[in-house]
Amino acid sequence: MLSRVAQASRLGLTAARLSRPAASPALRVRPAAAPVFVSPWLRAYSKDKGPSSQSPPNETNKKPAQPQKDVDAAANENAAKSSEQNVDKAGEQSPEVPKEGEQIPFHKLPDLTQGIPSTLEYEMEGDKKKPSQALQELEEESSGGRGGRERSEYVSTSDRNRKWWTRFMLVATAAGGTLAVLYMGRNWEDTIEADRHSDIPNGPGLGLWWKRAKARMTESVTYYQEPSFEKLLPDPDPSFERPYTLCLSLDDLLVHSEWTREHGWRIAKRPGMDYFIRYLSQYYELVLFTTVPFATGEPLLRKLDPFRFILWPLYREATKFEDGEVVKDLSYLNRDLSKVIIIDTNAKHVRNQPENAIVLKPWKGEPGDKELVGLIPFLEYIHTMQYSDVRKVIKSFEGKHIPTEFARREAIARKEFNAKQLAAKHKHSSGVGALGSLLGLNPSNMSMMVTPEGEPNPTEAFAQGKMLQDIARERGQRNYEELEKQIRENGEKWLKEEAEMMEKAQKEAMNSMMGSFSGIFGNNQPPEKKA
Repeated sequence: MLSRVAQASRLGLTAARLSRPAASPALRVRPAAAPVFVSPWLRAYSKDKGPSSQSPPNETNKKPAQPQKDVDAAANENAAKSSEQNVDKAGEQSPEVPKEGEQIPFHKLPDLTQGIPSTLEYEMEGDKKKPSQALQELEEESSGGRGGRERSEYVSTSDRNRKWWTRFMLVATAAGGTLAVLYMGRNWEDTIEADRHSDIPNGPGLGLWWKRAKARMTESVTYYQEPSFEKLLPDPDPSFERPYTLCLSLDDLLVHSEWTREHGWRIAKRPGMDYFIRYLSQYYELVLFTTVPFATGEPLLRKLDPFRFILWPLYREATKFEDGEVVKDLSYLNRDLSKVIIIDTNAKHVRNQPENAIVLKPWKGEPGDKELVGLIPFLEYIHTMQYSDVRKVIKSFEGKHIPTEFARREAIARKEFNAKQLAAKHKHSSGVGALGSLLGLNPSNMSMMVTPEGEPNPTEAFAQGKMLQDIARERGQRNYEELEKQIRENGEKWLKEEAEMMEKAQKEAMNSMMGSFSGIFGNNQPPEKKA
C-alpha cells in the first residue's frame, strides 16, 4: 500500500512538470506527504502498471485487505465528488494560473495515459492575460502620481505659470481701468473744454465724475471717426463769393483708375472734365470731396487742375466714419445746405444729406461718355433762376435721368414761350410804345437796365425768341472762351510764378526751422550790420 502511494505522488510531480509551459519558469514544489485520497485513474494506473515480479499476497495479507477496500471505495467516491465540483466551478469561473510555489491539484493534471497533452491552449490563455495585467499595472502607476493624485488633478508647470499670468493680467487690467476712469473723470482743465461740455459742469459727485469720464472717452473714440475739423471750409470771402457750392467726387466721376499686368496702374480722365470744371467755376464754388487720402489725391488733383479752378480739396481726413462706412457729411462744410449740391457715384457716401445729392452711375473709362457735360445746362439753370433752396429742385428730378428730363421740360417751356411771343405780336402797341416810335426811341433805349458790354439787350433778346436761360448760356459761353484765351496766352506764366512762390515758401520754412534749431543749441549769430 505504501509503495502505491509513493508511486502516485511521484507520478503527480512528473505530470505537473510536463503540463508546465515551455516559457514559464520551473515551479518549485515542496515535497508533501502522500495524499489520503487518490483519484481513480491513478489508482487504476497503479494497479495495471504494478510490478509483475511481485508475488501474490498470502492469506495473512488478504485478511486486513477487506477494511482497506472500504477505505479505498470511500476515498474514490469523495475524489469523484470533489472532481465533479471542481469541474463545475472551473466551467463557471475562468481558469487561474497557479502561483509559484503552489502545488497543482491532482484533478487538474492532464491524463498522461492518452499521451503528453499540448501546451498551446495554456500559452494562449497566458498571452491574453498578460496585456490586461500590464495595462492594470500601468493604470495603477499613472494614477498613483505624487501623493496618490489622479491624472486629472495633475497640473504642469507651464499651466500653473499661464494661470498665474492670466490672473495677474486680469487684476492689472481691472486696476488700470479703474484708475483711468478716475483720472478721466477729473474737472475740466480749461475754459475750452468747459464751454464744449457746458451741460456737464465741474464739481464733486459720482454722477458728474462718471459723465466727465464718459465725455472724455467718447471724444477719444470720435477723434478717429469725425472729420479733422468742425468747419471744413473757411468763411466765404465777400470779394470772391459764389452763391452756390458744388461738391464733386473723384473716383469714377472725374477719373477712373485701373490696374493691368501689362501697364500697371493707369488713370483715365473723363471726357469733358476740363470743360465741366472751367465752365461751372464762374457760377459755383467748386469743392473736391473725395474718400481718397491726401497723399494719393493731392498729386492727382495737381495734374488734373493745375490752374486751381477747384478752390477747396477735401480728402479722406474730412469724411466721417459711421456704422463701418465712410460718409461725406455736408453739415461740416460751413455753408448753407440750401445752396449746396454734391455729385457722387455712391449713394452710401451721401446718405446723411440725400436731398442735396445727385448720384450718377460710375464711369468705367468709356471714351464717348457725355454724362458729365450733360449736367451743365441743369446746373447753369439753377444759378440763372437763383433758387432759394436747391433741394426742392433736386427733389423734383428724383428717380429720373436729369439731363434727359431737363431737356424735355426745357422743350415744353420753350414751346409755351414761343406761343406767348406770337400772341404778343398781334396785339396793338401801347401808347408809350407808339410815342416812343414817333420820337425815334427804341424799346431797348428806354430800358432802365444796363447790360454788360457785348451782350444784347434782354428786351431785344426776348423779341428774337430767346429765353432767359438762352441769354445766360450765351453769356457763360463767352466768359468760358475768354478764360480759355487767357489760359493759352498766360497759362505757362501762371504755372511758373506758382512754382517760384512755392519754392520761396519752402526756403523760408527751411530757414525758419534752422533758426529755431540754432536758437535751441545757443548758436545765435549777431545780425549783420548794414553798410
